[in-house]
Amino acid sequence: MSVQDRRRILGPAEAKPLQFAAITPVRTVENRDDGNGNKSGKESVFISTDLVTNANGSSYLEYMDGTSDQVLVMSSVFGPRPLRGSFQSKASVSIQFKEVTLEHLNTGEIKEICTFLTNVFNAVINVEKYPKSGIDIFIDLIQHSNSNPTEEANIVNILPTCINSITMALVDAGIEIIDLVSAGSKDNSVVAFIRNGHEIVGIWSDDDNVTDISKLIEECKAKYLVNKQTLVQYLK
Repeated sequence: MSVQDRRRILGPAEAKPLQFAAITPVRTVENRDDGNGNKSGKESVFISTDLVTNANGSSYLEYMDGTSDQVLVMSSVFGPRPLRGSFQSKASVSIQFKEVTLEHLNTGEIKEICTFLTNVFNAVINVEKYPKSGIDIFIDLIQHSNSNPTEEANIVNILPTCINSITMALVDAGIEIIDLVSAGSKDNSVVAFIRNGHEIVGIWSDDDNVTDISKLIEECKAKYLVNKQTLVQYLK
């Protein structure tokens, strides 16, 4: 007489143990001297995608510069979705920005951020491929801490991470873009590039005392190349 073990549920005889993908490594680099003899330690970037189940694409980015600057951003992409009304020959891109925790930015600043990001990604997304469609992008600023929390520093520090996050969310959604867009920042300015820095798709500057725009662009380009390489390594 055979006795069945009822104390536990046995799996199939040919069952195999679960195997999980390796965790994406965090990119860590040494920050160089800022020219005044100050070193900021190490910066790191963590990327994860496909976290929002009801979105067509999503991404989560953490950026830490090794001191007290930390930016956590979540981006979600919905679309392309059909639009009602008159025929449009290309997609309509809308971006909404929200601070999930404390509200540091006023309505006017948030509107400026959304306008800047919308202009950047209108130049990057192949909008002609999606006629009579809408692409809605939502950005949630989960956390931002800064050693010098002025409004200008807040915006300049979060913009590159927002651009990187939206780029990865668009890739996750399978929306066609002409190139991976990323950005670099210097002082109170941000410059967004594509095509390995040969084309500029957006400039944000809160500094009225910029005297050498060429030098500013080159310094932002160097940081853009590092950020883009991080995105490429994750996608590989």
